[in-house]
Amino acid sequence: MYTIKELSKKSGLSRTALLYYESIGLLTPEARSESNYRLYGEDSLKRLDRICTYRDAGVPLSEIVQILSYEHDIEREVLERTLSMLNQKAQEIKESQEKISALLHQEVIPLISFSGSEIKSFIDILEPLGIDEDVYLQFHEILEENSPESHRAFLDFCGFTEDDTTRILAHIRKKRKAVIDDV
Repeated sequence: MYTIKELSKKSGLSRTALLYYESIGLLTPEARSESNYRLYGEDSLKRLDRICTYRDAGVPLSEIVQILSYEHDIEREVLERTLSMLNQKAQEIKESQEKISALLHQEVIPLISFSGSEIKSFIDILEPLGIDEDVYLQFHEILEENSPESHRAFLDFCGFTEDDTTRILAHIRKKRKAVIDDV
């Protein structure tokens, strides 16, 4: 027979966890010593192993109590319910991971936008470098083709009005149509 301290060492669980398991009806001592110490045998050790297996599989302790307490077999029902719950949590985690990944992969954009006159000034600065409206439109065509969502975000970031955005997208559609018509 094992004392609670010995069972704790053998199982790797704390004394507090074992006492908690006792309080919720998962694990009861098989006997008491003359000094009223809890004593556990091999059956308790095997039961504790089952408890840990279920717990490590994600089965809530309240459900483990049901599995180990009922005479009729509810293990399958509890495991299916737990699997469904874990699948739902996994889906929620996956969605959170995708959102975080998207945030991490986004280019960090300062919370500023440009007014129409600032955009014009910016364009005027770049024109002497050979970057004119045709180059801008090519840039927009490529960005729209590769990632329409990123293109829309870029247009919003730059502070383009809805009319400007409509004009740019209309130009891109017109150019695409011309290419298709030529083929």
